Amino acid sequence: MNKGFTLVETMVTATLLLIAILSSCRILVAALHQTRQAALRFRLVEALDYYKNYLSSLPLDSPELAVGAHGRAELELRIDWRVETDSAVPGAGAGEFLKKIRLQVALARGSLRLLLYRSQFIQEVRA
Repeated sequence: MNKGFTLVETMVTATLLLIAILSSCRILVAALHQTRQAALRFRLVEALDYYKNYLSSLPLDSPELAVGAHGRAELELRIDWRVETDSAVPGAGAGEFLKKIRLQVALARGSLRLLLYRSQFIQEVRA
């Protein structure tokens, strides 16, 4: 009686091992993709939060908060914001009292948007 494995048994074992390795590689590629997406989203959220705080800390009459479109580019990151006056506010000069800021942070593969309001009253309370 011969001891050892036949060629068929060896081929079946090799096929099963190959299927297991390919499945593991597919899971690894999916995990790497998700990690890259999460890092990209984190970077966008971090930049959006920074510029939200930056624009909120400026005086209402600063050039960055003048009515119109504004933008900056940092490495591959693009930051755009549009300042509008809110005409729904009654009283003296809505542009002097309340401004609506549409903020967008973008990379080549994704972007995030935020809408915030900036008012003279909040500026005086924070000062």
